[in-house]
Amino acid sequence: MIRQANNVQKTKWKGIVTIKKLNSVSIKDEYVEKKSVLNQNVLQNNTLKKKKEKQVDIKLEKIKKFLNKKGITSVWHFTDRSNLKSIMEHGILSLTKIEKQNIKVEFTGADSLSHSLDHYNGLDKYVHLAFIKDHPMYYIAKNRRSIFDPIWIEIDISVLFEQNTLFCNKVANDNRAKLFKFDKIKKKINFDKMLFSPIFDEYKEARKAEILVLDHISPDKILGVFNGK
Repeated sequence: MIRQANNVQKTKWKGIVTIKKLNSVSIKDEYVEKKSVLNQNVLQNNTLKKKKEKQVDIKLEKIKKFLNKKGITSVWHFTDRSNLKSIMEHGILSLTKIEKQNIKVEFTGADSLSHSLDHYNGLDKYVHLAFIKDHPMYYIAKNRRSIFDPIWIEIDISVLFEQNTLFCNKVANDNRAKLFKFDKIKKKINFDKMLFSPIFDEYKEARKAEILVLDHISPDKILGVFNGK
């Protein structure tokens, strides 16, 4: 009976085989070395992750201080008073959420064209907010009678810093609009023109800046409700 040799390594010369002995010590050393390298990689990755998180936190605090200095301590959403009962029950929902949950909305600030543009651009998944109560779209909605009994809902500023919140320096469904994250708002949005210009029409475009909060805003984020002008 011919006994088969385990762990046989063939050489390039025909008919010659060599038997490679297993060295338990070298295997153990190799395992320890690999584990050490793996641990070092994990440690480096964790260090880089913490460093990035710290950088984000620093940026976040700087933007919070910047907004506070400009007097922005909350943000705003306008709607018709007829929607208030539903809002206090379900929160402020995106167009997609409203349609999926089959919630009846009497009057919306946006018209059918705006809704179509939102669907086309994927903006129907977001709740649209303003930095100011003098947002130009509010007056457009009032004048075209999209809303009859307007109210402004004041919302906690923390929604700005949620991971999926986006921003735009104009009406978001404008075909020239570009969305960006919170760390770009100081550069992209002209807050001085938006907030401090005495002539409304002169810097109307700067006043159109929008905040887009994904899916919904829960009722506990609502700070107050105010009559529209």
